[in-house]
Amino acid sequence: MVKIRADLAVYQGSSVGYIKELKRNHGVTFTSVQLSYGANPYYDNRNSKAQILNSFDVLGEVGAYHFYLGNPVPEAKHFLERVKEHGLDHNTEIMLDVEGSLIGNIVAQINTFLDIMYNNGFHNLAVYYNESLGSTINHKNLHHNPKIWVASYSHKPNCYFDMWQYTQSAQTSTGGLDLSWDYSKSVAPDTYLKHGSRFKVIADGGLAVSKDIALKHHRKVYFGKNTVVYGKVEPYGKSTRVRTNLGYISGNTKWVKKDK
Repeated sequence: MVKIRADLAVYQGSSVGYIKELKRNHGVTFTSVQLSYGANPYYDNRNSKAQILNSFDVLGEVGAYHFYLGNPVPEAKHFLERVKEHGLDHNTEIMLDVEGSLIGNIVAQINTFLDIMYNNGFHNLAVYYNESLGSTINHKNLHHNPKIWVASYSHKPNCYFDMWQYTQSAQTSTGGLDLSWDYSKSVAPDTYLKHGSRFKVIADGGLAVSKDIALKHHRKVYFGKNTVVYGKVEPYGKSTRVRTNLGYISGNTKWVKKDK
């Protein structure tokens, strides 16, 4: 069954009731929330925190995206700050929204942005663009194998895509909404540590340490790659966490392994 995604910006609603409306009326199972627009904090989405929190509560997962204006390094750094402000962990899908009148080598710019995200531990990447740009880009030249999200409103995209944004005018109580069909490539299911007392961080970008088991409130402490930590595995829903003397880290075996 094809899943339905919605992307949310400042123009959409943010309440629990609104997210439930999207699920009930449009079958939405996942939202990607815009956090930033360019590198200027003035244009940040002021509704993003509520949109993320309530999407997670209602749907169980949520992604985040950045609207790109053409300056990859400062924009990526600003976006990273916003991601950290929202307490999003490294499993979060991170999407770069590429549209509008851009100049220069677009593929190189996208790759610079993706490299910064990847090197900071965010490996679940996606890139959004319209069919016109997609027809000029070889997606295989994009770094880190991102999922490709293509907008085309009158027909199926004539370029490679994993997600197809088929409308920008689905009706909701706050106005129009973008909806997409998700055909994304299959990913091996996550596995989690079950026991142990000594662990090694294997995530390329390291792991943030959080005050809470939900991993929503990060501390300034950070465990770099190959750091050996001691702790106790604790269950959290269908996953696990490792409780260390400095706080919690994910128990996902993509990011941490039992060392002894």
